[in-house]
Amino acid sequence: MRSPRRSPGLTARLTAALVSAALLLAGCAAGEAGQGPADQAPRRGGTLTLGTTGEPDSWDVHVSVSSLSALVLRAVHDSLVHQKPDGTFEPWLAKSWQISDDGLRYTFELREDVTFSDGTRFDAEAVKANFDHVVDPATKSRNAKTIIGPYAGTEVAGPFTAVVTFKSPYSPFLAAASTPYLGFHSPKVLADHRGDIASGGEYVVGTGPFVFSSLTAGQEAVFTRRPGYAWAPKSAPNQGEAHLDGYKVQFLSDDAARVGALSSGQLDVADQVPSTRLAELRGQGRVELQDRDNLGAPFTYNLNVTRAPLDEKDVRLAVQAAVDTESITKGLFQGAYNRAWSVLTAPTPGYAKEVEGTWGYDKGRAEKLLSGAGYTATDAEGYRTRDGRRLALDLVYASEFTSKEQLNYHTALKDALKQVGVELVLKPLDTAAVVRAFGGGDYHLGAFSFTSPDGSLLRTAFHSASLPGNGGSNVSRVADPEIDGWLDEALRTGDVAGQQALYGKVQRKVLAEGLVLPTYVGKRVFGIQHRVRGFELDVQNLPTLERVWVS
Repeated sequence: MRSPRRSPGLTARLTAALVSAALLLAGCAAGEAGQGPADQAPRRGGTLTLGTTGEPDSWDVHVSVSSLSALVLRAVHDSLVHQKPDGTFEPWLAKSWQISDDGLRYTFELREDVTFSDGTRFDAEAVKANFDHVVDPATKSRNAKTIIGPYAGTEVAGPFTAVVTFKSPYSPFLAAASTPYLGFHSPKVLADHRGDIASGGEYVVGTGPFVFSSLTAGQEAVFTRRPGYAWAPKSAPNQGEAHLDGYKVQFLSDDAARVGALSSGQLDVADQVPSTRLAELRGQGRVELQDRDNLGAPFTYNLNVTRAPLDEKDVRLAVQAAVDTESITKGLFQGAYNRAWSVLTAPTPGYAKEVEGTWGYDKGRAEKLLSGAGYTATDAEGYRTRDGRRLALDLVYASEFTSKEQLNYHTALKDALKQVGVELVLKPLDTAAVVRAFGGGDYHLGAFSFTSPDGSLLRTAFHSASLPGNGGSNVSRVADPEIDGWLDEALRTGDVAGQQALYGKVQRKVLAEGLVLPTYVGKRVFGIQHRVRGFELDVQNLPTLERVWVS
């Protein structure tokens, strides 16, 4: 059955950042969960019940900006290529590929034995239909349209030969093509029911090892094993059908309810266990925890350089220096998260380690910078003023997608800025209103965190062509020719070391210019019952459910 619910018609990549900022939360505790004896063979059968924080914003992965859609639908939608833990790529639905010397053409030779769960053949025409669907304005894609880059089109050079072309060189394409967001819908569904995909259920038809069976809107989604699945990536330990009969995903937005359901055995797996509940679960003995630092951007406050007084560098640097992110992070998360030094997390390829220690909390410096900017007087409430006007900034955020932990950080930021005479006004809005505010530049600060397998996310975050109104997440609204040049060059070069050097330059400059205030590096933590075996996270921190079995 299908839900009548449809995804909101929002635009802009910034929504992805807002959603991901709310979704990519967790605590810590290392180790692989649910691992039985080495000689214990996987058992076929059983159903896994997984609890997560909510229903995806859209069930169409080409439309969704939510990491929840990737979590829930990774086992439904396969990709052209698979990214391995070492960052390299191996064949999946494509058995081989070649990249032209000019970087404009990616020629994929496809497997010839793959079908969608409705029986439709997966071929070059399917690749073309799906990538064209991503960029079709009627689709209203946000995330997928961004990560497909300067897509020009797909040529069908043969039944199983697809040539994906770009308007300009686009070196991150393989990484993008490995994500669920560029997964594939059945061409039959795209032709006959494309408007129904976003509602979930029977019209979400992929090539993956599970089939979307039913949806109870706001409560539960049910998936069943697909018979005959036989095209997993070569490195996958399970090369055939999934071990489970199926899996259910329950939408439990309340952290206490989700953790309680795991503790009572109602859930087999709980997603996004908050840091405040980790000690409780560790003490139970029947639940294990599996986590990994997020790849991509840490939880970061972006300062809008086009809105006074943040158009002044010294005021931005004062904000950056006024906040003791290390102490706040340690206090709020009980040592579960590390403070962030850059706009990439340390495990992300392209992270500039040299920025560590180059900036940080210095209240005296913050006060000196503000006084030098002319904010020397104070009003009756102790806030700094200049020319009779209070130094007040507003932070807009989507109330629907802001977790308690993030709201606590907003409050801590407000308190820290007050100590140096800056008023921070918290402005919770609905998601559509946030998109409008960011699109029009009507804010001082915005906060986000999102995942990416490499430093290419910096283009979305800081290139002048990536403003929120254009579908990007350049919430700082920076238009710097030098930053643009580095990011353009990174797209053209296929040399990984060269790309990372360019990404390092971007990180150093956005910090030195006070465009950002990185705060903490989140982890995604799953709580897992001992009876669950083979539960592992892929390089994108998504569970590989086709490998899971229950004892």
